[in-house]
Order: sequence, then structure tokens, then C-alpha cells
Amino acid sequence: MPRYSKYGTLDTVVADEGDVGFVSFNNRKRPDQLAQGELAQSLNGRMDLEAAWQVRKGLDSFGPTLTSNTESIRLLDPSVWRLYASVNISSATRSTTTVTVTTSSAHNLSSSTLVSIGGVSGTVDPTGNRFITVTGGSTFTFTIAGATGSETYSLSSATVAAPKLSATATTGVYGSCLFSDPSSNNANYIIRATNKEAIATPVAGGSSTTIAYPAGTTISSTVELLQCFDKVILFREGLAALEWDGDLSGSPAFTTVASGLYTQPVYFDAAANGSITDGVVTITAVGHGLAVGDKVYVIDKGMSEMQEGDYAYTVSDVPSANSFKFLAQVPDVSSDRFVVSKRISSGKGFIHMPAPGWGYYHQRRLWVPYWYEPDVGSYTDRNRRDEIIASDILDSDTYDRLENQYRITAGIADYVVGFQAFAEDNLLVFNRNSIHLVRGISGAISDTTVTAITSEIGCVARRSILQVGNQVLFLSDNGVYAAAFGDLYNLRGAGVPLSEPIAGTIARINRDYAGNAVAAYFNNRYYIAVPLDASTTNNALLIYNFLNQGWESVDEVYQGSWTIDNLIVGENSGLASLFTVSPNGSIHKVDAREDGNDRLSLFAGIPATIYPITSALTTRQYTFGTMDRKKFSSYELHIESSSSESSNATVSIEVENPDSTTALGTIADLLGGNLDTAEDASVRGRIGNKRGYGAQLSIAPSNGRPKLRAVKVQASITDPTATSKT
Repeated sequence: MPRYSKYGTLDTVVADEGDVGFVSFNNRKRPDQLAQGELAQSLNGRMDLEAAWQVRKGLDSFGPTLTSNTESIRLLDPSVWRLYASVNISSATRSTTTVTVTTSSAHNLSSSTLVSIGGVSGTVDPTGNRFITVTGGSTFTFTIAGATGSETYSLSSATVAAPKLSATATTGVYGSCLFSDPSSNNANYIIRATNKEAIATPVAGGSSTTIAYPAGTTISSTVELLQCFDKVILFREGLAALEWDGDLSGSPAFTTVASGLYTQPVYFDAAANGSITDGVVTITAVGHGLAVGDKVYVIDKGMSEMQEGDYAYTVSDVPSANSFKFLAQVPDVSSDRFVVSKRISSGKGFIHMPAPGWGYYHQRRLWVPYWYEPDVGSYTDRNRRDEIIASDILDSDTYDRLENQYRITAGIADYVVGFQAFAEDNLLVFNRNSIHLVRGISGAISDTTVTAITSEIGCVARRSILQVGNQVLFLSDNGVYAAAFGDLYNLRGAGVPLSEPIAGTIARINRDYAGNAVAAYFNNRYYIAVPLDASTTNNALLIYNFLNQGWESVDEVYQGSWTIDNLIVGENSGLASLFTVSPNGSIHKVDAREDGNDRLSLFAGIPATIYPITSALTTRQYTFGTMDRKKFSSYELHIESSSSESSNATVSIEVENPDSTTALGTIADLLGGNLDTAEDASVRGRIGNKRGYGAQLSIAPSNGRPKLRAVKVQASITDPTATSKT
């Protein structure tokens, strides 16, 4: 705005340009092309409805670690794992939780690394891998959580050496999922599958429960877990799946699903073999071999009103080896002849679950890729990656190879990546290079149709597929798409993805490992974890804000050991939270801490540590609507501190043509100290008459979680000559 009511012909006009709010960031366009309210960069920030940018809340380590002993490790960070030479221990003592070790010679160890302690015994066992703090050339300490009292340890050929991997130790997490306990109101658990057992951690907090694997079973590669019906299935591609019945009482354990050849069921058929009383059907069948929960089908209902054909009845009681019962809710029949059977397939015969690597539950059926053929004690690779198969209704172990099998691409060189339900009657099948629709699945499978939607766009990462409202979001080669059902038919290679404004960030995704990406919907936002740059694991979160209709932030944690294997939304007392699960087994709650710090558990068994959040924003480029060169004189920031911390930040300016970057100082420099807790201020500073075509401000918070509400830059046009500048 003008500073005076009138200007003379020789006066220099001073103008203002800025933003009074921020709603998204855009790094595809040039910064001088951005609209009001758009930032050129947003790192670890949030933009809520009041249109202010603020440092995100901190991550917080959640729940117990995999084990209290630090021998539970993986080779994730060479700064922690080092090959130390063995040195003899001359003494070891403990005072409450702190163990002090003295070596007989210089140990040459480093703080914040792992070592292996051996040959030391006492009331509280100190042996195994330990995370140490060096206190002298021949001394170091470590802690044992929960220890009390004090003691002097006994030594027997005691040594400190390089850390060791143990065959009996928990070495990491290979899969995870959310489990909602059907026997308890809103009881949510995060299930983590380790190499030797699964662990159920309650979202409400409290003790974890171990779920055993079958004897002799270990896991050493990625698995997929899914709550299906009232149980959890652990998929192992090419191997028999494991399943747990969802009961946390007693000694919960997984069992191996049935494999081998599928035995065709026999008919239960005899004169006057059944009766119906109060809606309960009792069938007499010698040696029927059924169990509670099995499904039976009525082939001939006699004189009763039971349903014949594809309708499944569930066995509710097995009084003896020669009788069983199920509920039918039909009028009583004192005696009749019924023909009952487990369902007979209509073609090649039923098979057991075909060793899929993952599955999807929809319309009471389990849908899985049909890549392997069950055999006696093994599975044969079918060398087909474009076929899927659906289980029988409410029976995850029975699959009809003729009725329930689909070949999605009819021989085209493509393969199935994932599924997504869309409305009650539809299932979207995402291939690597195409998208297909299975329609009509709420009725008989034989009545369904398969339609190709597009062959120009496919899905890169199965776990990036998510439905939000009437849209399906997924990661493709071109970025993240969000398409309503009708729009799916219009998707083409020239279509504009949702992630178009952050094409600069999308280009950083490591394409070789993009299949690891995983997404979640939480707090009106789409979170997608991706591997950026050279990372082979998901090391960043890209966040789309549906309320602002724009991309909000790239969240990065600059600790190399912190990665994201899964994103899980869990609920406690009606309040939802977003959790990350790392390959090392740690769980973190997102946006959980009010201060400007993350509390991270980087290695199993090692206590969580506080790390400051590194955040920054860069504004759009202010050009005052003209290509003329300007003289940038001053700036103004409207900043507010959070309710828990004081605030400080460094400010710099980047000027283009001629190019220059200048540090403008800190908020504390301008105010004479940090901005106090819960206070706001209008901070003004001088730029120093830097000349150029356009300028943008960069702000990097260094303390607290400052909130930036508005930015203004002042400049005047001073060089309208025809001289070139660089």
C-alpha cells in the first residue's frame, strides 16, 4: 500500500506484498507463479483451518519395546553397531538401574553404541547386548530398566566385546496390523509379527500379550497381517498362512491353516435323520467329523422351509460324533429326511487357501491373489500373477477354482497389486499397469462381471490404496491419484494426479522401493509414507489436507534408524490416533507431543530419546506484479508461540536476478529474546535494500513450535533500465 497520499514524479513508490494465511505448498511451479497462501516449501509443518503455518506436534514413542534386553536388535545403523575387540572385565557393580563396568585395559569403546557383556552374573542379569555410555578410558556404564537395590557382580572370564545376534532373540518386526477385539467394546490392539512370536499391544496402553507361533515356525521375511472375520490371518507368500482366533485369554497362539489336497465332503443323508425345534436343526449323521463353526449346505430340505443351494448354515453345536446342530429359524418339524453336506464344488474341486502373500476382506469373503497351487505338504508356483480367487462366504479356507476364480488381464503382461472395495457391490482390482472392476459380488459369484477401467495407469504400492469418501487414492508411476468412482473410467496417462503440485517431491521417491509405500487417513488428512532419495525404506510422510484441499507438509525425521513399515489408525475411548510401526519393532504416535521435539525409540530395548524437530518453510516469491527490478527494504512477520514453549527462528531472504541469499537474523535478535509462551508479536526487520526481480523469505524454527500467521515484504521499483542482470 502507498505510504503517502500523493507521490511526485521523482518519488520512489514503496509497495507491500505478502500473505495473511497459508493453506498448502507447491514445489512444481516456479515460486513467482504461486498463488496467495501457497508456500514453496513446508517441512514438518501443519496448516489448519485458521490458515496459519505451525511446526508439527512431536512423535512420541508408544508402548513397550519388543524386549527389555538390548540384544533384540537389527543391523540398522553402523553408528550403533561396531566390531569392537574383546577386552577383559576386572569389576562390575550396580546401583539401582546403573551398572558400572571397569576393564583391565583400555577398552577403546564409544558412547551410544552397543557392546556384548559376557561372563558376569548376579541377581539382576547384566549380560547380553547393552547400550553404553563411556565414562573413562577403562570404564563405562549402562542401565537396566526396573532394577532396584545394588550389588557387586561375580566374574567368570568376563569380557566386553562387539554386540552379538542371538538365534533366540527378537530381531525385528516383519508385519503388523490393527486388531479390534470383538469381545470387548472398542478394544484396539496393534499386532506386530516378530521373527519368533506376535505381540499384541493395546492402543489404550498397558501390558502387551504374546501370541505364539506353531512349534518350529519362525519368520525371516516380510509378512502381511489382516483381521478377517473374527480372527487374524498372517500371510506368508508361498507358505501356509497362520491364523489366530482373536482370543487373548489363556495362552493365545497361531495355528497353521489347512493345506494339502482338499477332501470333497460327503452327503449326510438318511431316512428321518433330522428334526427342527425352536428354530434349531438337529441332524443325526454317524461320524460326521464336523466342528462348531463349520459351514453346511442343504441339498434337499425335505418338507421344511430351510434354504437350499448356496446359503451356508453354521454348525452351532456338536453334541456327539454322530450328531450336530445349526440354527435355521424356520417352523418346527418333528421328523424329516434332510440331505446336508459341506458345499460341493461345481468344477475342478475346492482348494485350501493358496498360500497368498496378502488378502482383502470384502462382502464376507477373503479375496487373495491365486499365484500358488496347494499340494500335499507344499505349494507349487503357478507362474501366473494376473489371477485372483475368492473364498466361500464366511469361510477363509475354502476356494472354488471354477466358480470363484478370475483372470484379470486375459494374458496381458501385467500383475495384480491390490484390491479396494468400492460401494457394496464392487471390487476394484489394481494391477501394476491397469485398473479393473469386479461388479456384482454381493450376489452369486457366477453372476459377477470383470471390466477393464484403464490400461494407462496402474498402482505402484498396494498399501497406498485407500478410500476417502467417494474417492479412491493410490500411488502410481505419475504420483498420487484421487478419483471418484465415475472418474475412474476417465483416467488416462494425461490425467492430472492429486500430487501434481508437489511433483518435485514425488520425483524424489526411490522408484526401486516405491512398492513399500503405505497410506492412512487420519484427522482429515491423507498420510503416505514413502522412501525418498536413496532410502530403501519409508523415511518420509507426505501429507494432503482435505480441508485445505492441498498438500501440507513433507515430514522427515533426520535419524537414519527411524523408518515407517506401517501406518495404523487405532481408537481409544472414542478418540483415534495415528501410529507408525518400524521394522525394529518400535511404535510411535504421530502428532502426539505439544513441544517441538520427537521422542524416538530407534532400537528395540534402547530407551526412547528426545530429538528436536527440524522444520522450515519458504514463502512464494514476491514480485509485486511486475518484471521490473526492486529494492527490498524490510519485512514483517506475525508470529505466535505455542501454549507450552517460547519460540525462536532464523529468517533469511533469497533474491532472484541478481541472485543472493542473506541471513536476516533471528526472532530473538529482533525481540531481545525468545517470544514468550502463548504470546504473539509483529516482528519487523530490515532487508538492507537488496535488489532483484523477486524475493522469498525462509523461516527455520529453532525453538518451540512457532505459528506463522502472516508475512509482508516491502520494496520499491528502483532500476527500470534495460540493463541485463544475473
